[in-house]
Amino acid sequence: MVNNINHLLEAYRQLQRDQQDSVLATIIETFGSTYQKAGARMLITQTGELVGLLGGGCFERDLVEQAGSVFETGDAKTLFYDMPSGEDAIWGLGLGCNGAVRVFLQLLEAEQDFSPLKQLVEAAEAQAHGVLVTVFDSAHADFPSGRSQFLPAAIVGEQPILSSAPFPFATAALQTALQQKPRIETHPLDGLDIKVFYDPVQPPWQLLIFGAGADAIPLVNYAKSLGWRVTLVDHRPAHIKPERFPLADQLLHLTPEQVAAQLDLNRFNAIMLMTHNVEYDQRYLQAIVHCRVPFIGLLGPAHRKQRLLQSLGDDAALIAERVFGPVGLDIGAQTPEEIALSIVAGIQAQLNGRSGLQLGYDVVAIKHECSHSQAQSIR
Repeated sequence: MVNNINHLLEAYRQLQRDQQDSVLATIIETFGSTYQKAGARMLITQTGELVGLLGGGCFERDLVEQAGSVFETGDAKTLFYDMPSGEDAIWGLGLGCNGAVRVFLQLLEAEQDFSPLKQLVEAAEAQAHGVLVTVFDSAHADFPSGRSQFLPAAIVGEQPILSSAPFPFATAALQTALQQKPRIETHPLDGLDIKVFYDPVQPPWQLLIFGAGADAIPLVNYAKSLGWRVTLVDHRPAHIKPERFPLADQLLHLTPEQVAAQLDLNRFNAIMLMTHNVEYDQRYLQAIVHCRVPFIGLLGPAHRKQRLLQSLGDDAALIAERVFGPVGLDIGAQTPEEIALSIVAGIQAQLNGRSGLQLGYDVVAIKHECSHSQAQSIR
């Protein structure tokens, strides 16, 4: 799971400028259908301003009210919102949801540099992964409610290992949390229960684009809006201009033959080849053929993909299953902006192991319609 705190990055910088305490609201548990899942975060300022959204407007108004006591006392608190319980009349919101969420509120103090938000921001900027450990319910003096700490993972061999020194009871839980979704566990210690929220923190996805044409501009912009890190490479120096790609994290003038020596390809989650030149696409493809990147996208029709793979000879087998061409979801895209949206959605679906189908569409109905269409075409 990738923790997207992109919406909180600028908020954190603003907090540093203003030096005003804030409240961090985090969903730590969900039941049924909810707007956001565990790990989602939102900021509440002292003036009641919200940065982010946890309930789609369902319970944000009450969160602002509840945050008032956190500002006054400094004490963290846990809230539970049960949307299907018929409390719409109480809240007067007409929620229409069918789930429940547990939300943890904790004070972000200027004197503490707004940790743990600071730790999350630093982890994102350093491309670090690990687990954010938060005690949310405890009577143990050594591990009070509200204590949060990000524990970075160190790679030993090929396995990520976390030190549980700050939380000696959490050794097994940390390793489990690192490989799974956010989770809650209760640890007995000295006759007292310590309830802990474990949130695995993954670095932002990284996208590498070969080709800095005009159609790369919306692709960079869409990817950045999702919090991805974007590196743009082109063999034409005139195309690699900061004024053309102000949001890109890195702009590199590299020929295909320079790529392997200049870039650690395996740090990327996805690669897009869009030079609009078959020769250069082939040369860049040859340069990345030994990488382990799980998604490689190609513009153009299927036969262009086959031509490029065939040019690799026996090496094509190394990446054939990871190459997608035509790239993107079938949304009827025509303009550069629509094509960029299709590409980003396709990458998102593939890396999350999802189909990219309409959420509200019956898969059985899709199969029936496809079979019906095929039958008609045969006739």
